[in-house]
Amino acid sequence: MGKESIRPAFLILIILVIVQAASAYSLTPRLSGADSLSTSAWPKIQSESSPDARVFRFINTRLANPLFDTVMPVITDFDKSKIILLLLWSALVIFGKSKGKWVALALIPLIAASDQISSGLLKPLFQRLRPCEVLGSVHFWNSDSGWITTPIEVTRSYKSSFSFPSGHAANITASMLFIGLIYRKLLVYLLVIAAIVSFSRIYVGVHWPLDVSAGIVLGILLAALTYYIFKRFAPQEKPVPPACRPG
Repeated sequence: MGKESIRPAFLILIILVIVQAASAYSLTPRLSGADSLSTSAWPKIQSESSPDARVFRFINTRLANPLFDTVMPVITDFDKSKIILLLLWSALVIFGKSKGKWVALALIPLIAASDQISSGLLKPLFQRLRPCEVLGSVHFWNSDSGWITTPIEVTRSYKSSFSFPSGHAANITASMLFIGLIYRKLLVYLLVIAAIVSFSRIYVGVHWPLDVSAGIVLGILLAALTYYIFKRFAPQEKPVPPACRPG
């Protein structure tokens, strides 16, 4: 391995170490039941008459159906979907040749940065409460007891962290868009996956549409930055000369 390939490898590994070290000291505060019901800084934006709340009600309540009730909890739960993500990541390493290995390596600091910026920095900065903590009669997926409809008057806390922006939307958008920019034939399919995961966060009652939109924007910015660094520093596969091609 020459100097030209060693230098970007060290650069990405240094970024990975820094980001992963920061993740051990996540700044995301945990909320008690009383804290989650305290006055937020978003009363006008998340009132029942606001556009954000009306879009939330449409997705969370009016679109509710047995098919979505079955599929969305699986899509939105990382513990259930991480096996598929790990298989995809492994496929890049095993079958992606040199470029695939570099893409897999770049995904690690990309997702770590996305997660820490959204959950460790922005959520405690904006301190927005989740819709299931503010609105009554929310169609809410409770991982302990399944689907419930929350009371008309909010009486308890269902989640232990803030809402804005959506970390799920940021992470899935950043990773799927970055891979799609490298493998352009897969771009549309990967963006559909990102859109479904982002949609699921509203459907299960844990995020406002504005949260998801902000997460998507953050994911796009990070994916674009990572793609620029990747094209700038990662070694490019040399095209095979016509005379060397089989056939």
